[in-house]
Amino acid sequence: MLSIYKASAGSGKTYTLAREYLRLLLKDNPFVDGKRLPHSRILAVTFTKKSTAEMKERILHELYILANTPEKSEYIADFTNDQSLGLNAAQIQERAKILLIGILQDYTRFSVSTIDGFFQQIIRSFAKELGLSATYDIAMDSEEIVQQAVDDLFKSLHAEQTNRGLKMWLIDFAQKNIDDNKQWNPSALIKKFSIELLQEHLMRRMHALQDVFEDKKLISNYIQQLKQICVQVEQQISDLVQQTKQIFATETGWSSNLIKTFEKAPTDWLEGKIGTTFNKVLENPTAAYVKSIPKAQQQLLATIYDQQLQPIFQQLHDICTGAVACDYFTAKAILPNLYTIGILQDVDKQIQETDISLGRFPISKTNEFVNQIIDGQDAPFLYERIGQYYHHYMIDEFQDTSSLQWENFSPLIHESEDSNHDNLIVGDVKQSIYRFRNSDWHLLNTVPSQFYNTIIPKMEDNWRTAPIVIKENEKLLQRYSNWVAEQIDIQTGQNTISQDIRKIYSWDEMHQKAQKSHKGYFHMQFFEGKEAQADALEALDQLLQSLINEGIDLKRVTLLTRFAYEAAELAQFLVQRNYSVQSAAGLRVDAHKAVKVIINLLKDDWMQTSSIAHNAIQQFYGDLTQEQTTQILNAESLPLYERIQSIINTLQLVSFEGAIPYITTFQDIVYQFTKNRVADVTAFLTFWERKSSKFTIPASKTTNTIQIMTIHSSKGLEFDIVILPKLSWPIMSFHKDDIIWCEPKTAPFNTLPLVAVHPNERLMQSHLKDDFIQEKVAQYTYYLNITYVALTRPRYRLYAFGEMFSTNKKGEVSIKNIGHLLSYLYNTKGELDEQHIYARLDDDADHLSPLPPLKEEKKEANKNKDVKQNETHAATYVAKSIDERLILRSRTEDDFTPDTPLSIIDLGIKMHLWLSHINTWNDAEPRLYRMIQDGQITDLQAHTMRQQLEQVRTLIQREHHNDWFSGEYQILSERDIIVPSSKMQRPDRTMIKGAHAIVIDYKFGHQQRKSHFEQVRDYMSLLQQMGYTTEGHIIYSALNTIHTIS
Repeated sequence: MLSIYKASAGSGKTYTLAREYLRLLLKDNPFVDGKRLPHSRILAVTFTKKSTAEMKERILHELYILANTPEKSEYIADFTNDQSLGLNAAQIQERAKILLIGILQDYTRFSVSTIDGFFQQIIRSFAKELGLSATYDIAMDSEEIVQQAVDDLFKSLHAEQTNRGLKMWLIDFAQKNIDDNKQWNPSALIKKFSIELLQEHLMRRMHALQDVFEDKKLISNYIQQLKQICVQVEQQISDLVQQTKQIFATETGWSSNLIKTFEKAPTDWLEGKIGTTFNKVLENPTAAYVKSIPKAQQQLLATIYDQQLQPIFQQLHDICTGAVACDYFTAKAILPNLYTIGILQDVDKQIQETDISLGRFPISKTNEFVNQIIDGQDAPFLYERIGQYYHHYMIDEFQDTSSLQWENFSPLIHESEDSNHDNLIVGDVKQSIYRFRNSDWHLLNTVPSQFYNTIIPKMEDNWRTAPIVIKENEKLLQRYSNWVAEQIDIQTGQNTISQDIRKIYSWDEMHQKAQKSHKGYFHMQFFEGKEAQADALEALDQLLQSLINEGIDLKRVTLLTRFAYEAAELAQFLVQRNYSVQSAAGLRVDAHKAVKVIINLLKDDWMQTSSIAHNAIQQFYGDLTQEQTTQILNAESLPLYERIQSIINTLQLVSFEGAIPYITTFQDIVYQFTKNRVADVTAFLTFWERKSSKFTIPASKTTNTIQIMTIHSSKGLEFDIVILPKLSWPIMSFHKDDIIWCEPKTAPFNTLPLVAVHPNERLMQSHLKDDFIQEKVAQYTYYLNITYVALTRPRYRLYAFGEMFSTNKKGEVSIKNIGHLLSYLYNTKGELDEQHIYARLDDDADHLSPLPPLKEEKKEANKNKDVKQNETHAATYVAKSIDERLILRSRTEDDFTPDTPLSIIDLGIKMHLWLSHINTWNDAEPRLYRMIQDGQITDLQAHTMRQQLEQVRTLIQREHHNDWFSGEYQILSERDIIVPSSKMQRPDRTMIKGAHAIVIDYKFGHQQRKSHFEQVRDYMSLLQQMGYTTEGHIIYSALNTIHTIS
């Protein structure tokens, strides 16, 4: 029998899992075949190592209680009342003792595992059949795998035996990029696109379509065919427009707006960018001419319209709205990525070759390989190979299971069911928030029909959350889901697609009975205008102060954000307001200036006064003494770890405020890097550039601080008080570089059975409409589920702050994020007060109830009597060799004080990087957007940089230097000038016109130094030696001045 538990948040899923595992243990005879115990016959899988450890610990803990003091067990009543067990308390106690001892003596068969752990066990048992080395290494980093494959592929182009077809294809690809005004080198795009190869949905299809994607001639012909479709459609429109213009020229009196309409390009016609006049004329032909002309002329124009223009207009309308336009938009959508698709098979082959040569197995291929093993194999044969035979399967967090993972598990569970064994699945489709891991929430609803003996026990109780929070969440989420369903119905023109969403969030599916008697509180507040975010932060500060005044310990408060960078910004804000903060997402190792100094001192050009590295060292440390410089240069011959230790000691970086936890964690990262790779500085800097944003100071569980985490990290957890300080995540979000894989059904587009397109509303007018609608529904559902997870974390109180929705002059509502939507939903019911607050207490409460005491507070009260309340312990740092590093612990937020500044952006470095890509002012915004998209900066940082650039621009205009960014100069930004000593000088910006060169240097600090002037003079001197007349200028942004160098 298969039991399927649909466990909403707070319904006691963890309790149920442990109870059912223990029930299976108790149900079987403790002795199997005279030696094996029931635990070896049960496989329980979860999705994280943390969940696995917690489940094992809970099972052992409960067995210990049942074996020693069963009357204290929260499960004893369930078991003694379970007729299928037929055991009394004494019998349960005796059996629990045997089971506990059996597990401890046979712990390796205690099969509570992650799903990847179990599948890896299978793969290792079949390594020979899969062509894997017996000592293969698991590669966890998909980006690194693809990066290496693409790099190796490009290196191979220099070899004579290289596939000439691939080389020519890449040349054509580069030419296409040049024609489209894109970067000619396609390697970055190929790398980004090739990550898809390690996504489960594409991995399976690629092998089936290998021959198609390898046939570059086929793809080339396909490209030409699609281009021809676009050209023909645009030519048709162009011909009709030209005919119309000729007719207009024969007589006067035509509407000027109509004439202007026919000045539009064919693409404007197809994309509906021609205004409203044309459609008005189609509906009312008299709108084609002005009314002030004589009646006779009007009659003449009316005749001309009826006989000549109307057929043309109708043909134009049909082309732009009918099947022809559908073909056009399909071709337009498919074309941009065909060159990249043509290379994917080559990259895939390169990945496989590299895997073999390195004895490497990508973790992302686990599910596919297991599928190859299980397909066609009998379960007994599989069990024989892995050395363990399972009767029962328990799968937790089933909504996060992928289709391929379920295909791998399904035959095993079917075999168990055929043998009349019990199995269990637990999940909640409303908590499916791992699309990027290929999870498929639809599976939970389809599983019951796949087995002949299933039950779905009801889990109607909520043991976590206060009644008022449950009530308000259910009401709000139903409104939200109905709104989403209506949007889908409107956009698709049908109401069948949204039925799943309506059902999942219906009252019958979502309603829970509150079992927590303590009173709660539900509070949402929305702010208007440009200062909404700042106002929300001030409201957060006021809320925290009021909680302190209530006597609430802030360790009971958790702030949830959608993105890690938001957590970092919040951490910075709270630290500046003297709050203690604990946040794995917020305390990034690369944020501290001591780490920035180390990284820049590892770069080759740190001594070049014009380099970004040199400027960064000056910004974060200052000028080095001659002795310090000598010591750092001498250390360059040392191994990486020892070199970094020498830098730390030479500059006494541990004396920087709050630096110790950052430095020690950074050294741990370096140690792990040197342990697993060649300890090469260049390799480490490349690694750090790609991975630095992912390293944070390990979180401490004991710190008495406000906790900040992302919503994804909070899944499965609960907190006394939850604050959502930024209701800013989208309702549905597409980025222009996102990829949607589509299966064309219509000729000639189905020549390729699989194509990649970027999301665009024009897809609704293409043959790929159904694929796009499916993706939109998935996006809507994903963000709805994220909101559900966020709202259901608190035990007692929920606070949330967001931006109020707005309306334009036409009265149209603008809803761009979750704050806008929730405020709109409340406002339409008239439920917001004058301050845009929606707040609710329990029905029988008239004031906030104090929180119940923490369980550990009473226990700790006596222990802490002799501890001084304000006693603090200074963090210490001890330099360790790489061997001693093995026992050096990582520091945590215990060493992080509220006064420590948390730098989020290195303004000078980022501004130099931005300005190096700006030739004219028109380049500024596109480049800044690219930096945001690439993850180099956050939206908040971009705002600061815009302000800084505006200061620079105003300063340049004030000094009458507008021509610097006008486009009339040849611009050389951050270009090296090699001097006879083989050293290099790198001006920030060199502008050349004829024989005259202008040197610009940017400074964003608050000091003018003599070295700045000497630096620019050196640049000017070098350019003069090259035959240029020169002038030099230093722009001091913070000082609001431009200094001209003579």
